[in-house]
Amino acid sequence: METVVAYAFDQFAGAERAAAGVRRVEAYYGGLWQGLAQRDGCDAGTVGLHSWSRREPTCRWPAWQDDDDLCVASLHAPLGYETIVGDLTPGRAAGPLARAVLASPARMLELAPPFVLMVLDPADERLELFTDSVGLGRMFQLRTTDGWVWSNRPVAACLFADVPVAAATRGWRYAAGCGWFMGDTTPYDRVLAVPGATRIVTEGRRSRRTVTRIDATSIWSGPSGAELSPRLIGETADALRGVARSVSRLWPGTPTVDLSGGRDSRVVAAAFLSAGVDLRLNSYDAVPGEVQVAEQLVAALPYEVEHVVTGGTRQPVVPAGPAALPEVVERIKRWHRYGEGLRPASYLFHTPGGLAGVDHLAIGGAGGEVAHGHFYPRDVLAVDKASVETRVEVFAQRLQARLVPAQGPTAQVRDAVTGQIRQVFREAIQGGFEDSKMLDYFYVVERLRRWGTAGERSGVVSPLLVPAFVRGAFALSAPQRMDNALHRALVRELVPQWAEIPFFTAAPKPAGSTPARTAQVKRLADVPDRELVEKLLTAPAEWTEDFEIKAVSALWASSVAGRSTAADEVALRQLLWRAVFEEHLSEVNQHITQHVPQVVVPRVAGPVSASRSGRTKRRLRRMPAVRRLARTRVWRTLRSRNS
Repeated sequence: METVVAYAFDQFAGAERAAAGVRRVEAYYGGLWQGLAQRDGCDAGTVGLHSWSRREPTCRWPAWQDDDDLCVASLHAPLGYETIVGDLTPGRAAGPLARAVLASPARMLELAPPFVLMVLDPADERLELFTDSVGLGRMFQLRTTDGWVWSNRPVAACLFADVPVAAATRGWRYAAGCGWFMGDTTPYDRVLAVPGATRIVTEGRRSRRTVTRIDATSIWSGPSGAELSPRLIGETADALRGVARSVSRLWPGTPTVDLSGGRDSRVVAAAFLSAGVDLRLNSYDAVPGEVQVAEQLVAALPYEVEHVVTGGTRQPVVPAGPAALPEVVERIKRWHRYGEGLRPASYLFHTPGGLAGVDHLAIGGAGGEVAHGHFYPRDVLAVDKASVETRVEVFAQRLQARLVPAQGPTAQVRDAVTGQIRQVFREAIQGGFEDSKMLDYFYVVERLRRWGTAGERSGVVSPLLVPAFVRGAFALSAPQRMDNALHRALVRELVPQWAEIPFFTAAPKPAGSTPARTAQVKRLADVPDRELVEKLLTAPAEWTEDFEIKAVSALWASSVAGRSTAADEVALRQLLWRAVFEEHLSEVNQHITQHVPQVVVPRVAGPVSASRSGRTKRRLRRMPAVRRLARTRVWRTLRSRNS
């Protein structure tokens, strides 16, 4: 639900301009928010800031706070904020945190993503926007004919600016290949993603806008070599404990932390236990043998911790008949309303939640993949011995083959994805990551920040995204990463009782054993609205230019015949995801009043009184007494209500 819109016009446009934008945003999202949202905002001449959040939030961190002469809007909760402002309660910490970041912008990068900070000084007409180190806390920007609009939701930016939405050719070309919007692209034309570690400053009185960015490799670079230093392990463990303590401060009640037999969840649970935070452990009995490892971990603790096992054989299963596949076209429409095109097509058979109903605390291990070689090929050690040029070529080819379906996308799509992969590799090399770490860099700046859903809503906590953990991961050599050296060292530091219990791995089946039953493939040809799906997949349209028509026809025929594999269905799903997006665009454009491209009209000299009036307003705004009045809370409240 949480939505923020910030704007900066090139010149003063009057209070009604911003007020109309607010009305369009609320007209579109009002039904999706189900009346549970409240708005806070402030308009200050050429710049402004508006925030919509829950009337009854579950998190103690304020989405909006007036702090003397500053208006502070936050997206997500700043995990680890105590390291910057000290032992303050969340309700009192937003203002001090904003002032600390304004004084030293690099401090923003000490917080665990996702987090977005927006600060407005109404008296000085100064707007400052900050993204976290990864860019997981989403911020998108739209350039209009007379200014800029920023928001965590692309549709909100277009609605506020009254700019018709259209599909972005470049963004959807990437999505046709790898399934997500690479680089700075989004599903929407003219709307771009702001990268991580970015600061945008707009000074309305000076008509000046500056953008600065800290190179991510400088944040994550640390010692490398054959061993992890005790100092690095200690700092990372302290950072993880700090995140755990922040969670207990920011959310009321006892948090539930998942504990499997694997690596990432063990480190997260160990951080909470080591920090002394009261918690409940939950394990899913889904993979044979894994829950037994979790129970062994709990039994090894020198104290009692509540542990619940869900799923599998631990809970009674109610017999049911064959589950009917949903009508996917309507479901995709709902996903586009919820995720605004940013969710990947792999969610096609899942049920989307509503913007008003999703607010529970969810603690997971996202980000841990950077410490165990998520994209590493089997021969990574051999490739690392080759020249830099050879590494780039081999890793790019292997990665493209892994990300892009073998059939369906055009050669143009494959070239686009490969080109972006190489571009990210070049950035990694410039930052000093010349070996297989370029794959880890790609995972963080591309896959994680755009594929992950942690930045989609408030309440999703991923402790392993704290910069200290990512820094520790990049300190690993390839053999250390494949041996889970960072995870092992952190577990030993946080909960020594767990250090000698091996991480769970599925045991290989003995020779001659009966192969496991192949998972049932969910085919598009089996859905109830099959005729509509076939029409969308086969009808010539603009979005089919990124797909080979003959290949798509063959894939659809295979799906109809019941022969398609899960890999075969990927391209069909991504094409259908794109086709249904057109209907989403039509829904949004119903709330846009400007349906034709804006034309810049040459200025015509107006009456002298009008220009004098403008000069008079500017003189008034510069008067010390008026500026002091603008700093008062009463004045900002009146301005907000009038808008």
